[in-house]
Amino acid sequence: MTFTVLGSGTALPTRERGPAGFLVQSNGHDVLVDGGSGTLQRLARAGVEVATLSAGVYSHRHVDHTGDLVPLLFAFRVAGRQAAYPIYAGEGFTPFLAGLREVYGTWIEGFEVPVSQLSLKGKDRAALPGDVVLDSRPAAHSAGALHLAFTGPAGERVVFSGDTGESPALADLASGADLLVCECAVEAVDPRNAHLWPEAVAAIVDQARPARVVLTHLYDETDPERALRIVGASGVPVHRAVDGDAFGL
Repeated sequence: MTFTVLGSGTALPTRERGPAGFLVQSNGHDVLVDGGSGTLQRLARAGVEVATLSAGVYSHRHVDHTGDLVPLLFAFRVAGRQAAYPIYAGEGFTPFLAGLREVYGTWIEGFEVPVSQLSLKGKDRAALPGDVVLDSRPAAHSAGALHLAFTGPAGERVVFSGDTGESPALADLASGADLLVCECAVEAVDPRNAHLWPEAVAAIVDQARPARVVLTHLYDETDPERALRIVGASGVPVHRAVDGDAFGL
């Protein structure tokens, strides 16, 4: 299984980093995880034909994670896609997609998009293409937010925090993972903002002890060097995600 970072940034794109987007590849299947604006072009740069994606997974419905969903579905229509495109996401995604169809109509139709809604109350599991198992836990955020774990055919495991505040469920899900991709959006705890900060990420890493940590979704207020220093004090290798990072597991 290979996990690729397509977008390592935030809702405010920069020259170096686009909004959230990731790619899971296993046994000849390409599964898109999230997809903010610009994800389709970054997929193409990664050598993936958009029209051939096997499935999509969404950590939650905020625009910086779903902004390219309509362009993706429109690209399917233009390419003449006939195969179904299954989507896995938290409860509430089905009416969200129905709302998009009310706006865009036939522009994003012509193929099935079955949605498997994952629980926002506790553990859930789904089988993805490529012999990948998806496990989810509710995240401390909004818009149907989930933590996501991808287990490959050989037992390799990547955990993606999604957007979240402090969450015991994330530490549990990430326990012993080969790779933890974790948001570190803010510089310090802010009760108005359901995001993680360096000390909170460090506490999760200390408890979960993944083999490796990649920090993503850092807003400008967050000092990346300080974040890397604090999280790295755990002794677990850590670096800041860069668009295009690919991890073979």
